[in-house]
Amino acid sequence: MCTRMAIDKLSINDQLMDNMPGVPPPEHTTNEDHIDPQQPDLTCTPDPTKTRAHRQVVRVENAGGKAYGKATGLYNKHLKYSEQWNPWHPFWSAHDFQQAQSFSQQTKTCIDQHLRRGLDNYKIESFQSADALRKLLSELDFRLGNDSWIEDDPHIFGTLYCRDIFQCILFLLAHLPFQAHLNFELVRLADSDGRQIYSEMNTGKWWWDSKDQLPAGATILLVMCASDKTNRTNISGDQNAWPLYLTIGNSRKDIHRSPTKRAWILVRQIPCTPAGAKNIHEAWHSAVGTVLSQLRHLDITGPGLKWDCADGFQRQCNPDVPAWVGDHPE
Repeated sequence: MCTRMAIDKLSINDQLMDNMPGVPPPEHTTNEDHIDPQQPDLTCTPDPTKTRAHRQVVRVENAGGKAYGKATGLYNKHLKYSEQWNPWHPFWSAHDFQQAQSFSQQTKTCIDQHLRRGLDNYKIESFQSADALRKLLSELDFRLGNDSWIEDDPHIFGTLYCRDIFQCILFLLAHLPFQAHLNFELVRLADSDGRQIYSEMNTGKWWWDSKDQLPAGATILLVMCASDKTNRTNISGDQNAWPLYLTIGNSRKDIHRSPTKRAWILVRQIPCTPAGAKNIHEAWHSAVGTVLSQLRHLDITGPGLKWDCADGFQRQCNPDVPAWVGDHPE
């Protein structure tokens, strides 16, 4: 059973759609006014004849998610049709990549013993020791290594470190494994009875309502944050912290809800203050506000930022924060 946030009726006399040449109006259904809200259609099966993309509601040149050119950054380094294309980089072959993947849960001693004894028939060419393997991984052009952390001004918590939020958003937006799992254009899904289906973020009312504030062709980036108090270790139970994570709602829900997809990025870890400390909540919000300051000073109605996307194109992106996952302290 698929998740369904809500079910509404779609207006079948949409004035904008009536003005679209060549687009027939949806057919009236005989039982449209007799739908029992207590017995919704939980199959959530979209009807293609009732589904409307944003480019069908407005002119194509004004539709959201418009591409303005080819990406020029990291994407071109790994372009599939490049002469130096190597899908297994930094490894030399698919065999080396598969062996390194199998070593991901092994200790350094086990890896070295495996390689010394030639248990792979000495076929691995990219590395010959655990140290060489780790060096290969550390040299990956990941853009979110140790140098991505910047020092923040001292707070009640002491000196803190955080990541540049724009750098994190740009990484998720241009991450090649997400190429087929990003949504840039708005869609209205409906079942055969004309009831609206809410599935991905681009089918929700918030995105549709916010689109009216943006310039024509602009792309909304939905920045979602999550935080919750957690233990740092299982040994010292009193060592707690508030980790702050970030993702973008443009990625599909099966991506950002799966821990193995790495769609959430740690942008700051705020240590919990000692018991009895004053202004705890103010200090927490101050630490979070520093991370989000770039978004706070960004005008969503402005021209936006031209960023590379994982599909190989550039778009005019306007980031905004529509959702925060947290509990009472946050």
